[in-house]
Amino acid sequence: MTETSNLSPGEVTRTLSTISKEIDETTAELADLDLAAVEARAAREKAHARAFLNSEGSMDIRKYTAELEVADLKFAAEVADQQLRACNARLKALRDRLEVGRSIGALVRLEWGS
Repeated sequence: MTETSNLSPGEVTRTLSTISKEIDETTAELADLDLAAVEARAAREKAHARAFLNSEGSMDIRKYTAELEVADLKFAAEVADQQLRACNARLKALRDRLEVGRSIGALVRLEWGS
């Protein structure tokens, strides 16, 4: 007896529907995270440019002064990028689960004779 014999077609359908909803929600979250990452990088670049232009001294001093002033913004941009990557990975995992569910659904239909 296979594992799929414990599942009904209705259970498979509900599971696939839930995964599909999670994909939709994660896709919307991905769009939000993408925008947040873009905004975080833009804020860091703008602050860096402003700090560089407002600093005095040699080019190296101005560069490192600006980098120190925007270190927190740089970190925030890197965190936003990491969250974006994690959401992309979660979306890929959901799509993989959906494909597995479809395969299981086909087996269940065969077992149930549908």
